[in-house]
Amino acid sequence: MRHALAILILAFSVSIGANRLCAETINIVALGDSNTFGTGQGKTPGGVPVAEAYPAKLERALRARGWDVSVSNQGAAGQTARDAVYSLDRRIPAGTKLTIIELGLNDRNFLGASPADVASSLAEIIRRVRAKGSAIILVRMWWQRDDAAFAAVQQSADALVSWWSSDLYSNGHGPRPEYDSGDHSHLNAAGTDVVVSRALPDMERVLTQIGFRPNR
Repeated sequence: MRHALAILILAFSVSIGANRLCAETINIVALGDSNTFGTGQGKTPGGVPVAEAYPAKLERALRARGWDVSVSNQGAAGQTARDAVYSLDRRIPAGTKLTIIELGLNDRNFLGASPADVASSLAEIIRRVRAKGSAIILVRMWWQRDDAAFAAVQQSADALVSWWSSDLYSNGHGPRPEYDSGDHSHLNAAGTDVVVSRALPDMERVLTQIGFRPNR
């Protein structure tokens, strides 16, 4: 009798734990530059409003598929990986379960940073974000020829993704006309929709890997 009662108590406890997991809002941070924020600055102010940038659309798409998520847009126009290292404490709050890191282009384009320098900054970001208890999706923002410099960085992330792949762009010289917001640098709403469509399966796979399930 006591054995049967103990089993019932254990099963009830497991059930409560599972329900809490399902009921818990999954806090996600999208850390990045203007590709994440939505719009650029200076000579390239095009893009989309923050409410229509990929983090907001990704949150809506995941919720439509039964995931109780909150995706915080922590992008900043002109952001570099080098400078992002110093703002993580305020941008990655306690309780963040998953962080999407999309950085590195501005280091190369604005600072002339070498692949090794960018990889070093990304490695430090990943180390600090991981110390906060967050899983990590790293967005590939470097040339394939530089893979060797980023090998260790790739291995330190939970997933490496290529949401902004070359088919969105015209020979590396800005977005294709159908995806160009008008500044020849940033994606419009249609381009952002392509990014989100690519992001969904990766997001669901990683969320499942770290122990979450959709509510339906």
